[in-house]
Amino acid sequence: MNRAHLNLISQVVLAAGQANLPVWLGGGWAIDARLGRITRAHDDIDLTFPDERRNEFEALIIGLQGYVTQELDYGFLAEVQGVLLDCEPARWNGVAYEIDDAPAGSCPEQAEGCLEGLRLWCNSWEAILWDYFYYADEIPPSEWPAKHKHSFELARRALGNEAIDRLRAAFDLRQRG
Repeated sequence: MNRAHLNLISQVVLAAGQANLPVWLGGGWAIDARLGRITRAHDDIDLTFPDERRNEFEALIIGLQGYVTQELDYGFLAEVQGVLLDCEPARWNGVAYEIDDAPAGSCPEQAEGCLEGLRLWCNSWEAILWDYFYYADEIPPSEWPAKHKHSFELARRALGNEAIDRLRAAFDLRQRG
């Protein structure tokens, strides 16, 4: 399945580049791209796109023989070439694109990842971990599937325990506020 995902990521990046449409990898593929290696099998591809350009992003999906399958409270799911895309918008704040309720810098302006020689824009480590904090509030980490435990551990190692503790404290403050 990873081969099909990598092929699709390449197609999305190429089509987005031709349209001058920024698209960021999120989730497990962003972790892998930031580390520069594939660390596990993936079930889907998480993508972040500019909210005001959703119609263009959906046209890109359709152009790759895909379609939107479900609207969600945070974005939408799509299927392209048999691969599930989990799509979330980022909003322009006058300075940068940011994911709602994620730490500042969630959508870096530069490619910060690479897989098989392909430079990739990825959600920030902080935004990736923020998603894990939401997940941990829904499901205790001890009950997570092995793939999520593995990916969280890779992200934890990349940022370090002190940074994770600070980020979790900021997350908890926002959730209470």
